[in-house]
Amino acid sequence: MKRLLGLLIIGVAVVGLVLAGCPGGGNGDGNGNGNGPVVPTRIRVATDATWPPFEYVDTATSKIVGFDIDLFDAIAERAGLEVEYVNVEWDALLAGIAQGSYDAAISSITIRADRLEKMNFSDPYYVAGQIIVVLTSSNITGAEDLSGMTVGVQTGTTGDYEVQEMPGVNVVGYDEIGLAFVALMFGQIDAVVCDTPVASGYVKKYDALKTVGEVLTTEEYGIAVPKGKEALLEKINIALRELLAEGIIEELTQKWLVD
Repeated sequence: MKRLLGLLIIGVAVVGLVLAGCPGGGNGDGNGNGNGPVVPTRIRVATDATWPPFEYVDTATSKIVGFDIDLFDAIAERAGLEVEYVNVEWDALLAGIAQGSYDAAISSITIRADRLEKMNFSDPYYVAGQIIVVLTSSNITGAEDLSGMTVGVQTGTTGDYEVQEMPGVNVVGYDEIGLAFVALMFGQIDAVVCDTPVASGYVKKYDALKTVGEVLTTEEYGIAVPKGKEALLEKINIALRELLAEGIIEELTQKWLVD
């Protein structure tokens, strides 16, 4: 009886050692390698596809295209990720990233201190700024002429924040920057303030528009990732750094921003 009891104890000990080495045991990643959280191979990436030429819907194909989309496609290929793009409005995009509803977001997002409190960002990949766009017939020559004027912006963007600080300016916010440009061309507002590449795109497309004055800000774009997804962020950053070193921004600039 004592011998049988001893064998049972030894058997239990052996089983315990085997289970300790099985996947899911201890503090591993579920693959039994103890390397921390697993990065999913398929991720949902949010974008507000109303910001050409960085992200917009191609009416001929109904697909989301642009500078940012090409960049993230290259990152995904390098990092071994499969991407599902989700087209959402700007406010919902920021809220969704803060709440962890999406795995990442790329949408000409300026890296700001207030946003860093709610989400993480990749390394910067593009430097832009805010610029004033007016009708070619306008007498506005710069920011000093905007007092008493009505200026259109996309609500919640850096352009919105910048114009809100200008004294005497009547700010009109739009859900999409394209609506602000429609209002400008119909004479409903006096100017639009938006990111430099977006402004350049509209000025090139419409002869009735021009940019005026100096660039109002200097800001860096980054890829937003929810807090708690640091492993995914690092994977994105590794791929991004390699691509930046290989000159991808120059390639995309030639494709999307130069005539």
